[in-house]
Amino acid sequence: MRLAVSTVAGLLALAPVAAAERDAELADAVGRNDVPAMRATLAAIAREWSIDAGAMAFATTIESVPRNREFRARFDAARADRPRQRLAAADYLFVFVPGWLYRANPGSGADLAQPRAVLDGMGLATQLAPLDENGTVEANGAALAAAIAELATDGRRLVLVSTSKGGPETHLALDRLGRSDGAGHVAAWVNIGGLLNGTALADYWIGWSQRWIAATGFALFLGLGTEAIPSMATAPRRARFAELRVPPQILVVNYIGAPLTTDLRPEVWGDWEVIAPHGPNDGLTLLADAIVPQGITVVERGLDHYFGTPDIDIRVAALTRALIATMAEPR
Repeated sequence: MRLAVSTVAGLLALAPVAAAERDAELADAVGRNDVPAMRATLAAIAREWSIDAGAMAFATTIESVPRNREFRARFDAARADRPRQRLAAADYLFVFVPGWLYRANPGSGADLAQPRAVLDGMGLATQLAPLDENGTVEANGAALAAAIAELATDGRRLVLVSTSKGGPETHLALDRLGRSDGAGHVAAWVNIGGLLNGTALADYWIGWSQRWIAATGFALFLGLGTEAIPSMATAPRRARFAELRVPPQILVVNYIGAPLTTDLRPEVWGDWEVIAPHGPNDGLTLLADAIVPQGITVVERGLDHYFGTPDIDIRVAALTRALIATMAEPR
């Protein structure tokens, strides 16, 4: 795959040869679907120039991939053309996989209530996956695999929609089902800001001193334990990510935010700063770590992990229309 090599060099007048080399490294990593190489190159760009340069390089390089560019055009057209109209898609059931603490902290959007309401309004069938809101990634991945398997008799094809911690859980479930040929009824997976390779925030909170603060706070204010936090750490998640495979017949669409420092909302800034030493991030995970690389990727410039924008309903509807149109095409 040949990608445009102009991202960092176009941003920076200084050291154009070095910038062009970084552009080429990033384009090569994206073309090879090599997430560790993407992560390392973006971290180098952030160190050598700025974290915003890394975020912009990521977005521009991802957008230059033909399949991403084609889907983005379809998405943008849907946004401009009555995106919330009802759709005839009775053959599909949209199964929403929530994020961490989706019952205890629904204000984070982890319960996916808003996009579920949008799809309900479009006449689409939806269902929330019944997962333990504070379960480990591994336990919830196994539970989700069982729930997906049970839906094989439903008669409809499944579209999985996951967010945040639900991303690695869905990844685990699809890998497990794929190894047993049990994913034939799954048509697509929409991965919204998935913590596929973990988050440096979890690394921080399992540190020697912070873990006691976290344990005390969870017990006092939520009545919950902290066993899920280590399962979101980068070491275990990156090790598992390297082993996981999504069955090839499943269409994967990654939907991720890519904010600049000037875009960060006050409530996101503190978490973003914890992760920033490792490279450009969305306020909860590194940008490269949020994608299934063989899938289609839509980058929302200026938005963070929580997609706090007034027109999010229109974007959700447009993404849904683009997805359904893409699923209808031969693969």
